Amino acid sequence: MVDRPKSRIRRLMPAAFALMLGVVGAVCACAQEIPDPLEVRKVVGPKVCLVRADGPLGVAEAYATGFLLGSGRFVITDLAAVARRGVEQVTLTFDDGTTIVSDKYGMADPAVGLVAIAVPEGKDRGGLSLSTAAAAGDAGLPAVVIGWQYGETQELVTGRLVKGMTAAEVAERCKVQPPKGAATFLTVYAPAKPMATGAPAIDATGGVAGVVVHLRGVDPVLAVPAGALRQALLSAEPSLKPLRDLPRPVWPVAVGSLRGKPMTPQAFAGSVRAVKMQSRCSACRGTGKVLVKKVVGQQRDRIGMLRNIIRTESETCKTCGGDGIIFSNNLYDEYVRMAEGATRLAADAGTSASVLDAAVENVSSLLDSLARIGGGYRDELAQHGAKDLGGLKTEFPRGVVVYAQCLETTRHNGQAYTFLSPVQSNARLVAAAADLDRPLGEKDSKKASGPRPGDWIILVGLARGSVSLDGHKAMYLEMFGWEWGPVLGPLPEYLKKGGAGELSHPRPQPSPRKKEGATTFFGL
Repeated sequence: MVDRPKSRIRRLMPAAFALMLGVVGAVCACAQEIPDPLEVRKVVGPKVCLVRADGPLGVAEAYATGFLLGSGRFVITDLAAVARRGVEQVTLTFDDGTTIVSDKYGMADPAVGLVAIAVPEGKDRGGLSLSTAAAAGDAGLPAVVIGWQYGETQELVTGRLVKGMTAAEVAERCKVQPPKGAATFLTVYAPAKPMATGAPAIDATGGVAGVVVHLRGVDPVLAVPAGALRQALLSAEPSLKPLRDLPRPVWPVAVGSLRGKPMTPQAFAGSVRAVKMQSRCSACRGTGKVLVKKVVGQQRDRIGMLRNIIRTESETCKTCGGDGIIFSNNLYDEYVRMAEGATRLAADAGTSASVLDAAVENVSSLLDSLARIGGGYRDELAQHGAKDLGGLKTEFPRGVVVYAQCLETTRHNGQAYTFLSPVQSNARLVAAAADLDRPLGEKDSKKASGPRPGDWIILVGLARGSVSLDGHKAMYLEMFGWEWGPVLGPLPEYLKKGGAGELSHPRPQPSPRKKEGATTFFGL
């Protein structure tokens, strides 16, 4: 990227923003007409892009929708999607496949929650103007919202913009302090479509009447009015700044971090049931015991014939060793589906709190069971996981369920990462250290703690791809959650030195089949 001379920037930035704000003309009757979706897709679609925030390791941290403004020298998008720790550049992808990389911005206003990403010189392709039409009365302003769905395809939906909640009301629902200068939001009334936050709402004049934002804890969908964005642009400092200097966002925006359609809650529930059903031993039907008939003696009947005395007795099931579960064929594929489903549900901005809570409860119960399960089942799971990790070349992303030992933690571009070594595998995994702060389901940070180097855990997540860190090739994990696991290999170094020290957590012990009347994840 070629930087403009600073003196030239200072002369042109205010004028550039003013020019890009555009004047769509006086509000006329046509502003209240319903925009033509086909015309919007044809004219506006090429100016709307997918915004990918690139993390320090080159793995996408977030996806949002953006649109070119005015002459096309800036892309407007959601601040929360870009202002992430370690993000120093974004990749803009348009519907024709064109990509543009930028590492600078010209405006970032936490009060409105939007940012203007600078487009490098020579990459200009024209943009959209901000509308002067206003949402009037209960009827509102007809508009077409156009954005990127699941980070994959460009979609649009027709609806209306109506004057919505004040910043103070929104802040109360979001449980944040209302920022100074925040304007009243618009409410978007339209059929639900999971478009990435930052999508422009286009009125009949062809201008941007509002920018859609998905705030956690707020229903319905809201939009930042064009007037608030216009004021933020006019108030911006006349200089370009690096993305790493972006201010922290105020509004808790629901931002997707994975590309692709997430698993439906019904499909996830189905994968959970499949793991349970396929794990149950068919020989003993999950009881761990089988009834066998034994000859315990002989006796003569009334006519003097010797007949065997048969007694039915209960024995430990030899098929499952009394565990009640067995690692059946194709079971690991169900584990993969469940792991990917849970991780995608967590990463999807549209997942409701109740659905996410159900996923956490199910996976947490599974991890607890896998940490204490019998050796046969555990070893089979570990072997399948190691084989799967060793075979991953280009099949990303892919769900993983593995036992692993935590190794050293390193820093890269201000971000901390922890290496992990899966049991029975030469693969090396790496995850954000923040994802290991506490076990899945533990919300009280005072009680929960993360593992030390050498500790063993059982984890569920999504392999995102291969990265290079500190001279090591590793597979990057998007973690859904983890639990303390049994020690399956070398002891931690802090226990080896003279035998001093204690594990940072109790070693999981095989659980009785039932404890205090509660069943395990497998229903035992």
